[in-house]
Amino acid sequence: MGGNPMDLRRRHGLAHEEAIHDPEAMVCLESVARLLDDAADEFARPDLGLRLGTSQNPGMLGLLAVVIQGSDSVGSALADISRYLFVHSPSYQIVVETPLPAPNMGWVTVRFDVDVDAQVPFRQLVDGCLSSMLTLARSLTGIPITPHSVSLPHTPAASRRTYETVFGAPVVFEQPRAAVHLAPDLLATPLKPARPEIRRAAIAYIAERYPPSTITTATRVRNALGGTIGATRGTKTEIADLLQLHPRTLQRRLSSEGVTFESIREDVYRTATWRLLTLSTLPLSQVAHTLGFSEQSAMNRSVRRWFDTTPAGVRTTAASRSACDTR
Repeated sequence: MGGNPMDLRRRHGLAHEEAIHDPEAMVCLESVARLLDDAADEFARPDLGLRLGTSQNPGMLGLLAVVIQGSDSVGSALADISRYLFVHSPSYQIVVETPLPAPNMGWVTVRFDVDVDAQVPFRQLVDGCLSSMLTLARSLTGIPITPHSVSLPHTPAASRRTYETVFGAPVVFEQPRAAVHLAPDLLATPLKPARPEIRRAAIAYIAERYPPSTITTATRVRNALGGTIGATRGTKTEIADLLQLHPRTLQRRLSSEGVTFESIREDVYRTATWRLLTLSTLPLSQVAHTLGFSEQSAMNRSVRRWFDTTPAGVRTTAASRSACDTR
């Protein structure tokens, strides 16, 4: 697009020697998110994240691609991605949710979560990740995967038609989470494993080089809360039931990890509230409903406690900062 990539990298602290020359080096994801947002504004390309996603190839996943290519079905490949994604980025997480029992809701939801501070601009990052997720899935499986629909937690950066062309499916914006919704029978689609002995060697190498990625109870609670925002009240009893644990057992396990259910819930809902207020144009009453608050006044009290201002104040401040950033 005629820009200077190195200038952008320097501007965001990503021009050091290791980041440039070592393909396995980890860099700060928040810096990457800011770089993408900055580049989209500077070059007037609101579809930058989507364009980046469609240009990815399996090689960018390194070892993870080797593991996935050895999977025997689409469902197994998703399980591998969920299990080993930390090798690519410990701040990314893919969660496969079971189909909902309600009529016309029998699809599998593949939820994408990114762990960055709530105030980091992540519209381009999320667009790029979901776009690349589908691009890579189609490339690795050789299947023309068509989602039932796609959910995004923000207003569209580019035109709605651009999103639907990239994803090949209807896109619903201003949702509590980013997700791709797939037909359940797709998970059983067999793949042709590429040399299983290479897959085994890649998994052994990951086990040797990287610390074990153990899913803690706190992570399971965070995932459950994130996946049920708006569908439940997010109480300890509800989450314990989802995790098939007694509430006391859940609390005991969290205590052993040095956290409380209340602190995790507070963080999940604070982040979701900030993002819906700043990245959507939903009326405040609808934001409260989407997030599962009993009424708007309950959301107002929580926002005042979290951000020392009103929901309208959060939006006004975010809009002012965005205007300054684009000048």
